Amino acid sequence: MRVLIVDDERRARERLVRLLTAFEGVTIAGEAANGLEAIEQVQALRPDAVFLDIQMPGMDGFEVLENLTTRPHVVFVTAYDQYALQAFAANALDYLLKPVEPEALARAVGRLRERQANLDALVRSRPPLQRLVGKRLQRLHVFPVESISHLFAEDELVFAATADGRFLLNSTLRDLESRLDPAHFIRVHKSAIVNLAHVAEIDPDSRSSGSLRLLSGETLELSRRYAARLRELLGW
Repeated sequence: MRVLIVDDERRARERLVRLLTAFEGVTIAGEAANGLEAIEQVQALRPDAVFLDIQMPGMDGFEVLENLTTRPHVVFVTAYDQYALQAFAANALDYLLKPVEPEALARAVGRLRERQANLDALVRSRPPLQRLVGKRLQRLHVFPVESISHLFAEDELVFAATADGRFLLNSTLRDLESRLDPAHFIRVHKSAIVNLAHVAEIDPDSRSSGSLRLLSGETLELSRRYAARLRELLGW
């Protein structure tokens, strides 16, 4: 479970980082010191959960939620108890008072794990996508997923690349990754998913990252973070 910590107080962030990293399977995806940073980090990092302060300069925690286009699980962390009803009305999973006690945090993490497990089970129960709908020149095109060489994010938009060009998709890479067959489609970079049937060559670089050359001649960056899964599937 990847979490984002949002608080304008550095010491409060440091305490949460220290407490959360003690839980097995919890990774700190990033930190934000204000509402604008929080929105940018959620869009860029796509965390599973955000531990969100309420009173911050410029934009409070509730305003952050109103401005998110994709929403992770939310645990509010605040020094004030008068916002509890408003927090749960905003569908927060939990509400923690500062200074956060380890026992209360453990209960919140348990709720997050249970909610995430339920969502994962729901995703697994759905069959893999067989077709996608993409937009180009004001028209909607339906095409089989086998025709896609890769999917990529560019300027906060997501596209499918095929032999007929690229098509704008109304989805996120994370959503697509969860719905496509993982035996054929694999994340190779934070901004790209590749169809293994369209990979022609692999150029590994153990120092940092590598690259993939597709049958189309296009090149994709292979980040070290995702290289291990690719090696497992292709046996190199």
